[in-house]
Amino acid sequence: RLYEAEVWIDGGTQIFFSYGVGIGSLLALGSYNKFHHNCHRDAIFVCCVNSFTSIFSACVIFSILGYMAHQKGVEVGEVVQSGPALAFLVYPEVVLAIAPSPFWAFLFFIMLLNLGLDTQFSSVESLMTGLVDNWPEQLRPHRKKFTLGMTVFMCLLGLPMITRGGIYVFQLMDFYAASGLSLLWCVFFQTIAICWVFGAKKFYLCIEEMIGYRVSMYWYVCWVFLAPAFMVFIFVFYFVRYSPITMGAYHYPAWGEVLGFAISLSSMLWVPGYAIYYLLSTKGSWSEVLRQGVTPVIKPRKEAVMAEEKARLTYQDVRDVELNIEGDLSDESFDS
Repeated sequence: RLYEAEVWIDGGTQIFFSYGVGIGSLLALGSYNKFHHNCHRDAIFVCCVNSFTSIFSACVIFSILGYMAHQKGVEVGEVVQSGPALAFLVYPEVVLAIAPSPFWAFLFFIMLLNLGLDTQFSSVESLMTGLVDNWPEQLRPHRKKFTLGMTVFMCLLGLPMITRGGIYVFQLMDFYAASGLSLLWCVFFQTIAICWVFGAKKFYLCIEEMIGYRVSMYWYVCWVFLAPAFMVFIFVFYFVRYSPITMGAYHYPAWGEVLGFAISLSSMLWVPGYAIYYLLSTKGSWSEVLRQGVTPVIKPRKEAVMAEEKARLTYQDVRDVELNIEGDLSDESFDS
């Protein structure tokens, strides 16, 4: 199945989703750290824990699927397809076969509940942080009420997915909105904005200023070349090997695919849409507007300004000491 675009799309977007890349949760939670917090160490730690959890979970999942395939006398691929059925149909069936089944059923339910809750906590926090930071004067005094209102609103949006035909709506939203092209598109332009517009070298130096040492140049190569190339490859491969969305044996109608692409475009069109709006609404020649548009306008945090000033003063103090030592040595040599 390596020739199928869906496999690569699912694998790439699963990495984005599990690591929180492009979702905004890492940025929202990381914004509460101190300026000199070692984000490089945390990134390595999170990636290692996440990868180990994925490998461990894969071993558990395929051992269960292998057991079920053996019991039914079929191939593993015929037991169940990927999707919600794996968690809500296959696992409960296995839990019932393990003694004592009520105990394992309770643990399985608690696991799913905690998994859903912590995902929602980080997702809602990223959304709230972005909105509140964009309109701080209006929303920050009413953050709790605004968060409550948004959670109720999102709960109402999710109600159609628990109706009789809600699983088809869920599959459509999961394939075209939660993962797939829209997330890949947004992450690609985030990478381009940081590494090619703001500048990977500046970003590299900013990390050095925060953590106090230089990270490996491997990360620089990943930011500038490997990550964008990988995302372009998946994006192109998706259209070359595109296959219509299905739900088991059910094939979505043409209008369902059109609706799915419309859902994806609702997130994707904002990137070129705002670029066109900026070019048309900003005064000046095309070259001036383009130069102004790709010039980063960043307001540094208070901690960043203090760290810069401290580093400058430290360098100046060291330089003064060096000059004093050089002066003393010159006086001694002159006296001798």
